[in-house]
Amino acid sequence: LPIIMADKGYFIYYGDYNSQQIHFYKLANNAVRSGSFGWNWFTDLGSDFIGSYSFYLLGSPFFWLSVILPKALVTYSMPVLLALKHGFAALTAYAYARRFVRSKNAALIGSLLYAFSGFQTFNIFFNHFQDVTAFFPLMLIAMEECINNNKRGLFALTVALMAIINYFFFTGQVVFLIIYFFVRLGCEDFKATWKKFGRLAVEAVLGTMLAAFLLLPS
Repeated sequence: LPIIMADKGYFIYYGDYNSQQIHFYKLANNAVRSGSFGWNWFTDLGSDFIGSYSFYLLGSPFFWLSVILPKALVTYSMPVLLALKHGFAALTAYAYARRFVRSKNAALIGSLLYAFSGFQTFNIFFNHFQDVTAFFPLMLIAMEECINNNKRGLFALTVALMAIINYFFFTGQVVFLIIYFFVRLGCEDFKATWKKFGRLAVEAVLGTMLAAFLLLPS
């Protein structure tokens, strides 16, 4: 509040968003538009483009939306894309929560608690963190569909999607999903068998292989 008052209504924040994220978006946009996917001389003293930026934005569907915009609008699109990420996080969380509650309002509250959680709010200046949380509930939905409704292929696709979006967070998601699976085993509505577990494991491997085109160079 004192900062907002001193700056006549503006809250001025300087950190990773200003010094990294905006510049990364501009640099990556220029590289993609020019087809420069190899060595990039504008990163430090030079660096492999895919290896450097796959963690930040190359796998992000939201980043690729910015590529179709005029170059002059790329920087200004970032707050809009950030709003879209929170919207998608709420949407996917709602789709997951709705499976377990009778009331639509209860699912809505749960989705908003997820989309605007402490993690989301605190890490808002790490623009690429929000890409992960926007789609993560889809992995949980896919696991539920595979075990309870015998849906095939969906889990592999969501595994591939999350591995492409961010390989670093993907490792944490793998650990979480393993814990989630064994916790759900204690629930009557989770119809798991060894055969379904095997199918789930196979789809997990297939999904990772589908993402190998970006994982390996990363």
